[in-house]
Amino acid sequence: MTAVLAYTALAVVLTWPLALGLAGDVPGDLGDSLLNMWILAWGAEHVPRLLVGAMDWQSFWNANIFHPEPLALTFSEHLFGQTLQILPVYWLTGNIVLCYNLLFISTFALSAFGAYLLALDLTGDRRAAFVAGLVYGFLPYRIASVPHLQVMSSQWMPFALWGLNRFVVGGLPRRSSEALGGAKAGSKTALAAGTAALVMQNWSCGYYLLYFAPFVPLFVIHRMWTSGKLQDARTWLLLSGAAVVTVLLALPFLLPYMEAQARFGLERTPGEVVRFSANVWSYVTAAEHVRLWGTALRFYPRSEGETFLGFVPWILALLALWRLTPSGNAARGLTPTESMTRRVLIVLLTIAVITQLLALASAVVFGGFDLSFLGIPIRARTTERLLIQFAIASVLLLAASPRARDTAVRVARTPVFFFAIATVLAMWLSLGPEPRAGDTHAAGFGLYNVLYDYVPGFRGVRVPARYAMIAGLFLSVLAGYGMLALRRGQLVLAMIGILILAEGAAAPMELNLAWAQNETTPPARVFPAASAPPVYARVASLPDGSAITEFPFGDAAWEIRYVYYSHAHWKPITNGYSGGFPPNYKVRMARFQRVGLDPEASWRALVDSGTTHVVVHPAAFRDPAAAAAVEAWLQSHGARLVEAFEDRDALYAIR
Repeated sequence: MTAVLAYTALAVVLTWPLALGLAGDVPGDLGDSLLNMWILAWGAEHVPRLLVGAMDWQSFWNANIFHPEPLALTFSEHLFGQTLQILPVYWLTGNIVLCYNLLFISTFALSAFGAYLLALDLTGDRRAAFVAGLVYGFLPYRIASVPHLQVMSSQWMPFALWGLNRFVVGGLPRRSSEALGGAKAGSKTALAAGTAALVMQNWSCGYYLLYFAPFVPLFVIHRMWTSGKLQDARTWLLLSGAAVVTVLLALPFLLPYMEAQARFGLERTPGEVVRFSANVWSYVTAAEHVRLWGTALRFYPRSEGETFLGFVPWILALLALWRLTPSGNAARGLTPTESMTRRVLIVLLTIAVITQLLALASAVVFGGFDLSFLGIPIRARTTERLLIQFAIASVLLLAASPRARDTAVRVARTPVFFFAIATVLAMWLSLGPEPRAGDTHAAGFGLYNVLYDYVPGFRGVRVPARYAMIAGLFLSVLAGYGMLALRRGQLVLAMIGILILAEGAAAPMELNLAWAQNETTPPARVFPAASAPPVYARVASLPDGSAITEFPFGDAAWEIRYVYYSHAHWKPITNGYSGGFPPNYKVRMARFQRVGLDPEASWRALVDSGTTHVVVHPAAFRDPAAAAAVEAWLQSHGARLVEAFEDRDALYAIR
């Protein structure tokens, strides 16, 4: 309970002053956050109808934007997990801004607490666990993801691993269990908790459903191996049942996306995926709102290119890895018995392994090097060749040295080894199909290509950089293990904690940042449904069957406002904003942005969309003449002014 309270208090402080305006302010910019609020409001209004059978499953996905296209909800995340979280608050208040802000702050605290529980089970040390929670809960990468609630909602991953770890390891005798990480009694309850957390994660973010899925069985198999349960049929049977339940509960949310992909041809091209991949230099690029590093670490300031995870966690992770080496633990007392010739060979192979590893790191990060030593040219630029050379040197070392084999097996059986490899894999995958370091050279083979080419679902997502959050989870556990290498004491813990929080702090957090595209900048404030602009209350009173088109049409900054405020009336709108767009919407946009070029074709597009009423926002047009042209076009085709409002908004009926 102490950890929960501490993380919650820190979440409030580090998102300050959001707590002062929970019912009206919005963290970060008024972009994707508004889309996510509309999704949450749609869910909060319609999930109860699903539960009582008043709405069918297909209709749930036919959300009210992009009218008359079906499956409008599939153009973005469905946020079903977050919807379940906010239902009580929404029922009591009807304020979606309040619900969103409570969710936003909770992602910090719950992520921290989940990592705390996982690290506590693995290390058996509360100091180490608390540091792991600080690292994961307050990663600098979170600040880069502030507008994307689905990316922030990564809290269920550590809870899933925690439950699965307790199930697998908990059946051991007490002493063995403590040696393997301090896990308590394993049970079906732990398995149910881990499965439920994984299901909630899948319902909260489609990216993590795909990206986190391979790491779960790898973690479970590793823990089964280290606990001697690979031959335990009962464990396998129960885990298989949990896997089946997880898949069955995910399928109803996957099938609509597959249907939409087939209907609309929604597929992310390789070029689009490359554009939203991380870069090696992304990991030393912090979001500009991070107070400590936001101006100093700007090596790759691109969209989705700010994946900085902090420096302190890496230092602690290196300490954790150092403890595994012969020089860092009791294994240093081992005495080799090999002959002098074999000892020399082993030394040379060890040097080869180390130098190949350093050369590989140099090639990945800096593009390699060309040297000349005693007239002998030395070139290290091709990452694939260097990786092969490193693997060959490692195999030869293991073959030549029993001590190296014993050390390798001992290291491989530790959680530190798993989380180190998993961190590297997640970072590698975040680099996408064409890993690069900067803009000048390739950083090696794109492991992501294998998933994109052969795993269903990966062609529908476009941001490999979001693997960085998963890498941050694994790194947080390594950081917890690193704390075990430091001497005990509250002062050391406090210093480490302050440094971790300082690296990820963005307080005072920026709020209500408006952004614009072609038209005027929308107001730097949005309101709950009860306080929405007057035109939307009038729209809400229109009869069932009404459908709305709003002008200016197609400007993203305003389209997202129309989407957000549609939760004040829930009438279908032909406007929309999302991660993708149906083809017919793009056709309408081409017509409606220049109604004067072909007035008759534009009018046919309006009528064919099923529009019954039009809302014109003259203040939103950059050019007043353009607003006047739209109203003149409507009136020339028989549209009737229903009502004009003090803020200059106008509602027209076209039928």
